[in-house]
Amino acid sequence: MRPTLHVIAWPGPGRLATMAHPRGGDWLADEMTGLAAAGVDVFVSALTWEEDRRLGLTEVAAAASAAGIEFLSFPIADRGIPRAGDMTDIDVVTLGVRLAAHVRAGRFVVTQCFAGIGRSTLLACATLVMLGVCPEPALELVAQARGLPVPDTEAQRDWLYAFALNHGG
Repeated sequence: MRPTLHVIAWPGPGRLATMAHPRGGDWLADEMTGLAAAGVDVFVSALTWEEDRRLGLTEVAAAASAAGIEFLSFPIADRGIPRAGDMTDIDVVTLGVRLAAHVRAGRFVVTQCFAGIGRSTLLACATLVMLGVCPEPALELVAQARGLPVPDTEAQRDWLYAFALNHGG
């Protein structure tokens, strides 16, 4: 079974999508195989360790690797923002630059969180910002792909605007 991917329509060479968390436990390998069959090259999780444990996703890195997918973990608290809004934190900037480079190189990057609305949107939009897209159009692109308003909270929206102001590509 292939997980549902919300592919963002943008004119670049690569692809970017968001999704809710994959099924865990005994289904995890099948989920990663489904992502690989969909052409996913890079899978970025915003889930925390506790969420991974609760959802049966503690082996997601190994399952992704076995399916030929690069796995990156960037935990953000549910309904939260990266590093509580610390715009001097190089980690989120480095991640945005890295994901943008993957997309520019023609790869398919997928960001995921619990429901695929808040944290995954922030990571996808940070990538779009590093690709030169302004925050509001980035949010609109993700909302169109997702089929519902994004992100989850006003704090997340505010974070994205501050991120773009401080680090926009």
